[in-house]
Amino acid sequence: MAAEDKDIKVAEGGVVETVTNRVSGKNWKLKKTATVRAQKSKSLRNSWAKRSAERAKMDAVKTLERQLKADKQAEKDRKREITLERKRIQEEKERYEALAAKMSAKRLQRLRKREARKKARV
Repeated sequence: MAAEDKDIKVAEGGVVETVTNRVSGKNWKLKKTATVRAQKSKSLRNSWAKRSAERAKMDAVKTLERQLKADKQAEKDRKREITLERKRIQEEKERYEALAAKMSAKRLQRLRKREARKKARV
């Protein structure tokens, strides 16, 4: 009964001119509404088992992808190393040929032995 006697225009915070206005008088502020949470229907939801199976499948695919990528990179590095080694050998050969044009074969042989000993020490 006491609730029915209350006037709509009189609120606990103060007097309100109309039902739509605020008690505080800050009418320029936006009215807050309840948060809208869109939920999927039961038919569209996935169970935990289904989601974990999907996740495991994706993890397996990613692992395989990483493995293939690593193999590809290893092959690329191996080929690059072979190419660099060939280049080093070719440069050394050219250097020896240039030296051979300048000096005798015996001296060149001694030089090669000396360089081989240096490489063995390092």
